[in-house]
Amino acid sequence: MAEQEVVNTCPVCGATELAPYIQSNQHQIVKCDGCDLLFVSPRLTEEAIKKMFVEDYIGTDKRVEEDFTSWRQASLKREAERVKKLRHSGGKLLDLGTASGAFLGEFVNSKNWHVEGVEPSRFAAKSAAERYKVPVYPGFLRDLNLSAASFDVVVSLDAFMFHPDPQSDLVEIARILKTGGLLAIEIPGLKFRLFKNSGALCRLIYGVPARLNAGVHLFYYSRKTLGQMVRQFGFEEIAAYPEQSPVYGPWYARAANWLYYLMTSGVYKLTGGRLGLVPKEFIVYRKVAN
Repeated sequence: MAEQEVVNTCPVCGATELAPYIQSNQHQIVKCDGCDLLFVSPRLTEEAIKKMFVEDYIGTDKRVEEDFTSWRQASLKREAERVKKLRHSGGKLLDLGTASGAFLGEFVNSKNWHVEGVEPSRFAAKSAAERYKVPVYPGFLRDLNLSAASFDVVVSLDAFMFHPDPQSDLVEIARILKTGGLLAIEIPGLKFRLFKNSGALCRLIYGVPARLNAGVHLFYYSRKTLGQMVRQFGFEEIAAYPEQSPVYGPWYARAANWLYYLMTSGVYKLTGGRLGLVPKEFIVYRKVAN
């Protein structure tokens, strides 16, 4: 059995008062009494987590083509357009957790953008670099020793909840971003996820108390808890957008996906994100301090 470690301190607020929240996938999810962050503890060690993502998480062309390209294409196009509008002048962009490279592909024909990626999976990094003819570094951000203040935008799409040490990664992101640069993070909508994949509805549909992919997903951020953490590293929120679940399945499942996204995104926009059960949130921060 792989070595496990206990996380005793909340990475958002530093509290040590943690209460059991729910079991999922044979892992305990705890809740911080200080800020309400949910996270997995105990969990695999950081080295075991890294090994899993390097060797096992993405390993086939089918997974690259479906899970990280065709099922996500509409979201990736929207998110790329939002970045371009917020950064009219273009610049140098780094995508953390590049996966298929489809997001970077939205920039390759834009002359005022230079894009690069970081992807733990050797298989996916090689595939993305070959397909889009852009640099994609296999491995992890903190191992690359990138130049300070060398990027205008850093993006993490549906990947930040995998980071076992988010504070150390934010230190490095702040170091490589220029002052005034953008950090864009997409996270699963927490209210939607808990409603759909835990509690009574989950028991009714799946016969288990929770299906939250615990152990692979390490943290369950809300817009509030994520914002509280990134502010500690010199970032301020400048925009937040509703986003869609991956679109797949028969036509009626796809139609229901689009209808749900349109309905919940409307409520999200009207209330400034305070209400609604959107599947995902795309939140953009600006670096305001060194």
